[in-house]
Amino acid sequence: MYTAVLPNMRRNQTLPPPHPLLQQALDWLAEPADDDPLLDLVPLRKHLAAIGSLQIPVLHRLKIDELLQQRAERIDQALIPLLLDVKLPLPVSLGTVAHSLIGLRAELGETWLRIAGEADPRDLARVSRSRPQICLQGINNLARQFMAVQVVAIPTPMNFWRNCQALYHSAHESVDPDSTLPAEIPAIDNKVKVMLALTAAQPEGLTPREIVFLAEYLELHAGLTRIDPMAPETPGDWYWLDQSLDQPPVPLERIKPSGGQCLYIRFGELAAEAARHLDQLNDGIPPRTLGLPLQAAGADYRNALERARQFWAAPRRRSFNRRSQSLPVEVCTQLSSIWTALKGESEPGPTASVCELTYSDWTLLNEGPSGYAIVHIVGAVVGIVPGCAVGLRTGAGAAWQICLVRWARSRSSSHVELGLEVISPSAKPVRIQAIGTRNPEPPVPALLLPAMPSINRSESILAGRGNYNAWPFTLLQEHESQLQVAEFIPQRTLIETSSIEVFEFVRNRSAS
Repeated sequence: MYTAVLPNMRRNQTLPPPHPLLQQALDWLAEPADDDPLLDLVPLRKHLAAIGSLQIPVLHRLKIDELLQQRAERIDQALIPLLLDVKLPLPVSLGTVAHSLIGLRAELGETWLRIAGEADPRDLARVSRSRPQICLQGINNLARQFMAVQVVAIPTPMNFWRNCQALYHSAHESVDPDSTLPAEIPAIDNKVKVMLALTAAQPEGLTPREIVFLAEYLELHAGLTRIDPMAPETPGDWYWLDQSLDQPPVPLERIKPSGGQCLYIRFGELAAEAARHLDQLNDGIPPRTLGLPLQAAGADYRNALERARQFWAAPRRRSFNRRSQSLPVEVCTQLSSIWTALKGESEPGPTASVCELTYSDWTLLNEGPSGYAIVHIVGAVVGIVPGCAVGLRTGAGAAWQICLVRWARSRSSSHVELGLEVISPSAKPVRIQAIGTRNPEPPVPALLLPAMPSINRSESILAGRGNYNAWPFTLLQEHESQLQVAEFIPQRTLIETSSIEVFEFVRNRSAS
């Protein structure tokens, strides 16, 4: 049994034993940590809530929370790797654990924010702590919460941005402007800048691996982000954050703040640095030479960095108004399902019935000249990730439009929203086979997209991500029970994501 001993009393005089809830937490902390860090989630949240309900002096609470914090640090390291390759909707069991981690980090962030507001600086000094140190603990938890939120593609939880700003301002206001800044202030600034820059890059359009890569890049270079309490003379590429509002940074050119205390943010220097790194990477300079993560050598990660650079350089403005809708639509959420559906439609008779379960029912929320926003209603949905291709039609008999998933959100394992860009009004199922390679692969399913002269696009091939656009290939197409075979040479690449590639082609005349 743990007892607390007062320093000024005789050794044989002790306080009453701790509250049973506190004793349970202390006993749990005294036990060796479980080999599986994820098993700590439930008891950790239980003990954190129990201790929060007790009237424990701030300094005593501080010591206990630091011990609980240590047990929390291992959890992200175990969970985030499990989320890197999952696709939406998230499996129920994994989604439950991820949401629990997000809740834990939110609770720890609020705990440190409360301590920062209640603790007397002189009391903190007696235990070798300071308010910036307390605020850094809180920001670290919010940063971990933020990463988990982005990877599982859910909206930022309530009070996240308000708490983040409160910790930022509390840390800065506790520092004497005439004294040397403690090391915690730059650390807090960098954590906040990483979250701001990642938000501006619109991570809902990135895969989990691309998000983690971009976060690692920003850990090194987010310091180039500018934060200013004074409003700029012109909107330009500035964003703003209102301390009284629980919302992410807003482009100043799009909406002006209503007059509250704001921070103004600009990513121009960060965008310039990203452009310089992209030029060097495209020239073949190894990432390690530039101090970048090894993944930066991959095309997918360079594409993600380029996408972020564009957002940092100039916040995008909506060119067209989107019309609200409430129209049922059918969606194929996998490339193989689209191919199967199109193949079935091209074969009259009973064979077409194999496609009955290849699509699910969705509702069209709004539409614009370039695409749609849709929400899932019923039916099996698997394999969704930003950058994948889906097929959409407005009813039986309508043509399958081929769309690119520009962004994806999932509030739960049963809720998915997608933003789609239409890349073709129709498609034909074909098979392609690369020729001239050392290890020939069998023909693979692909989609033949029609020419679109209005946007200067020739006939093109949509295939799963591979090297199909790097070699001459044979195209196999069935037409009226006949198999047509022709050789083609890849030309301009139109779209390249971690899931698909779309490229134009020309007939190989030398093979005729």
